[in-house]
Amino acid sequence: MKWWEGDDGRHEGWDAAVFPDGRVSTGPADGGARVHPIGSDGRIGFGRGDVVDGRTAIGWRGHCACGWQGPLWERVAQVRHDFAARRIYALSECLLSGAAPDDVAVAIRAEWETHLDPPSLVAVRQAAEAVRRAQGHLDAAVRAARKDGRSWTRIGESAGVRRQYAQERWGPDPAGPWDQAADRR
Repeated sequence: MKWWEGDDGRHEGWDAAVFPDGRVSTGPADGGARVHPIGSDGRIGFGRGDVVDGRTAIGWRGHCACGWQGPLWERVAQVRHDFAARRIYALSECLLSGAAPDDVAVAIRAEWETHLDPPSLVAVRQAAEAVRRAQGHLDAAVRAARKDGRSWTRIGESAGVRRQYAQERWGPDPAGPWDQAADRR
């Protein structure tokens, strides 16, 4: 089990083992897993908790002190597991402490980190990534157009900008020396 802290001091998360009665682990203790019940608000119950055999865990999920809970990574008995479906075969890796396999713990942390940002910032991050990808496609298209002998005037028109801006934005010319006569066409 690993613990993580958010930058704002309000979020502390961990990859918790989940048990058949709904309790979750909050850490190893006395040769087992210390477990606590979950309140209706998603927060861990107070008190010392009980110690159980971590090998009886039915799976793992991310938890946060704020009450957030991630999806269940189900522990399955089949030797073949399906990571994409969160169905994990983990008999040999599951210890008395109930610790998640390393790859599952990494995936759970990634899920936990996504809840730290409000939806508006997630939308900004996704839109910025889409712009970066689109800009890469546009840059490649301009290079291909210049290699094909197209003028900065035509490229600028196609991109919705003036010739001068296109040339400043995407120059120096990857197709070779600038041909002023071709650019005036």
